[in-house]
Amino acid sequence: MLHIILAGAEVELAPESIAGHPAVRTTAKEQNRKGTEVLLDQNVHSTAIRQLPDGERRGRPDILHYCLLVLLESPLNKEGRLKVLVHTRNGELVNIRSDTRLPRGEARFQGLLSKVLRDGASQDKQPLLWSDGVRTPAQVLAECKGPVVRLDEAGEAVRPADLARRAVDGDLTVVLGAFPAGDFTPDWLKAAPTAASIFPQALNAWAVASEVVAGFRSL
Repeated sequence: MLHIILAGAEVELAPESIAGHPAVRTTAKEQNRKGTEVLLDQNVHSTAIRQLPDGERRGRPDILHYCLLVLLESPLNKEGRLKVLVHTRNGELVNIRSDTRLPRGEARFQGLLSKVLRDGASQDKQPLLWSDGVRTPAQVLAECKGPVVRLDEAGEAVRPADLARRAVDGDLTVVLGAFPAGDFTPDWLKAAPTAASIFPQALNAWAVASEVVAGFRSL
């Protein structure tokens, strides 16, 4: 089984400090919600997000959306050999059922994700996505099996198929950053110190995800 953790995912509800910003208020009014129940999105809340620490990397649900579409539609997932977990910037651990068919449209996906962050689950019964609350990286890794490899541009150069060969008894855990720029947080660097790079140039997270699952399936 390949375990992929989409770490540092830049998905969050609007913090109280910017909930009253005009851009956030407009979205809240459109959705008939409070400002603190709005999912941050750089496309519409950029002026508000710039006021936050690390504002250059926050409000990017699109990265998570693309990664999940690639992973959940992969042959490896359809064969029952892939488990995907999401760990957000605020430490929430989001589980995803392997048979989930995500909305293709960005707006519908954001609606689904904001419900999980607000209410803890996408549905009341047999949810497709649900939150296990806040977890440290070490606690997240405790739910996975096999060696742990963090994908990082500065890591040891390795081909995806060779990365897959590091699996022990068929299990491997790969930590993939779901953020637009910068580095993993210190707690992730400590929890997953072994780093590898599958390409000498920077790649989008969903491109890396595609290469990793293809490499694992090729064995």
